Amino acid sequence: MTKRIVVAGGGSGGYAAAKRLTEEIRKRKLDAEVLVVNKDEFHYMPPLFFDVAFNYSGPEESRAPIVNMEKYGMKVIIDDIQQIDAANRTVIGKQEKYQYDYLIVSLGTDQAWNAYPGLDKDGVHNYSLEGALEMRKALSEVKDGYNIVLLVPEPIYRCGMYPYEAAPMLSLYTKQRGKKTKITLIDSIPAPAMPVPNGGLGPDISRFLSEMLEEHGVEYVPNSKLKEVDVQKKTILTNNGEFKYDILVKVPPPRLPKALENSEGFVFKQDPRWSPVLPRTMRNPQYDDVYMAGEHSLPPLGVGLAGVFVEVMAITAVGQIIADMTGFSVSQPISPVTCVGYAGDKGFLGTCEMPFDEEKGVYTPKCYLVGKYTIGRMLKQAFYSGWIDSLKF
Repeated sequence: MTKRIVVAGGGSGGYAAAKRLTEEIRKRKLDAEVLVVNKDEFHYMPPLFFDVAFNYSGPEESRAPIVNMEKYGMKVIIDDIQQIDAANRTVIGKQEKYQYDYLIVSLGTDQAWNAYPGLDKDGVHNYSLEGALEMRKALSEVKDGYNIVLLVPEPIYRCGMYPYEAAPMLSLYTKQRGKKTKITLIDSIPAPAMPVPNGGLGPDISRFLSEMLEEHGVEYVPNSKLKEVDVQKKTILTNNGEFKYDILVKVPPPRLPKALENSEGFVFKQDPRWSPVLPRTMRNPQYDDVYMAGEHSLPPLGVGLAGVFVEVMAITAVGQIIADMTGFSVSQPISPVTCVGYAGDKGFLGTCEMPFDEEKGVYTPKCYLVGKYTIGRMLKQAFYSGWIDSLKF
């Protein structure tokens, strides 16, 4: 009987999982089918929203029709997942229900703009394509003397390097347009990307990021706990005082997607912002046929929110499913990952090893700076653009 593998979510984790699954099924001649269920008609590459916001590329360059995944041998259905009834092996969508033999969950995180008073009332961001276009418009209207404040409300957020890339880029962007501005980064942790429970990048990269902020004249305000955004006064109130802004660039507090929040066995009891996962196998602790491969399950593993780590989770989950279907055991240590970021007009490369702490039961990333290069910026753009272009043809 044909086995059905449902992939809940068609983002980077879902796409990586589905593509690897279809490759393995075809190579091993397995009687199985892969179904991807995604709420949006497009597959997006969120790192490219950065380029859209800074007017380096257009919106169409950050997305591709998700049905184009079908050229790899999977089936794609556009439906908004409402709940997972894992006890009955059923994904419940807004339109239909989907039975499965195996399930890979990769639903990302929701953006909790209402988590702090006033945060939802003002500000721009580039954590969605719509947001990136609004941010592009706001930046195009920058005037001399503007205070541009980049606000990080919480320690854990999507892409740990983002604020330390964005703040220097804001400085460079305005200078290139002949505008004199003040760039302030209000951070919720003691130093750039360090130390952060569940995903710090280590002292080597933290030092580099600090130097980059200083080089670009960014005022860095660490250990700042957000209390309120006062829209009327255009002021950010923190434990370190008040900060005036003309443009507020904000990082969204992540929360568990509603579909998982509404599902039995998918809420991490120690912190309901996340969903539970078993290290090494990426299985849901309660259901052996459910695998977690999304940002929502990274912090319980000791890892920060980033696409490179989601991809590793997805590949690990696929290995486990194929092993279960074929009867062969699999040994798949988490491989090192490479991170590429913007460094003003250049780019930087870092690498993270992923040793597992047996005593704590989590991964303990050890990250190192490889270097800052002109070509590093091009490599980042080429990788993400190539990912999207592969789905356009």
